[in-house]
Amino acid sequence: MIRKNPSGVALVLVVALAIFAGAGYASSGKHHSSSTYSGTLTATPNVLHAGDYFTVSGCGYDTSLGNVVVGFTGGSWGSALDANGCFTISGIPALSGDTLPAGTYAVVASQYVKGKWTETGETTVTVVS
Repeated sequence: MIRKNPSGVALVLVVALAIFAGAGYASSGKHHSSSTYSGTLTATPNVLHAGDYFTVSGCGYDTSLGNVVVGFTGGSWGSALDANGCFTISGIPALSGDTLPAGTYAVVASQYVKGKWTETGETTVTVVS
């Protein structure tokens, strides 16, 4: 999460990551700049209103690591990679509970690396009022 907010969205994200931990998901808790990843991750549009939908696209991911899982505000969406290590996931809602407060939120891609889910891409979306 990039920005803390009083509605508990940060807590929802932490709970979702903890659920993945039970299935072997591990996160360092550190957010790296996108320049440390071999793949790219883009959210379109990256400025939206609560309740709007957006698309996440990535390319250059390691196909030998298998599918990509994208996490956003407590939800997750999976996608297979094409032969070039690219994927697109459409229809991700900017929701958390009833509504999503204005702020900037992390969108994180993960893959299964050396026996654990590892962050392999990151971008942000900004929710405006």
